[in-house]
Amino acid sequence: MTGGHILLVEDDVDLLSVLTEVLEQEGYRVSAASRRSQARAVLHREQVDRIVADSALRGGNGDDVAKAAVRRNVPVIMMSGEPDRILRLSGGPYPFLEKPFRAAVLVQLVAQILGKTDGS
Repeated sequence: MTGGHILLVEDDVDLLSVLTEVLEQEGYRVSAASRRSQARAVLHREQVDRIVADSALRGGNGDDVAKAAVRRNVPVIMMSGEPDRILRLSGGPYPFLEKPFRAAVLVQLVAQILGKTDGS
């Protein structure tokens, strides 16, 4: 796998650590952010290939991060443990993962998006 640079945004630091490790093992470079402000700083400072973000974050929501990414033409995958939030946002342009999910499902979705963005 050729990998790519992923911005991973999750305020549960244990989950952030596990998902970072899983994605890095798959060959991706991961910038991890536990707060919206950190994620926005990475977006301003670095070129990322895709974003995986929790839709509900302490200190602001991940939806704002997703909107900033879309303005930069960066594909987004949203995560949420709140089914009503997923229902509200699933009509939007983002693929969603409902927590809890298997790490393999995330890896597969990231790879699918990578395939869609290669050659664009």
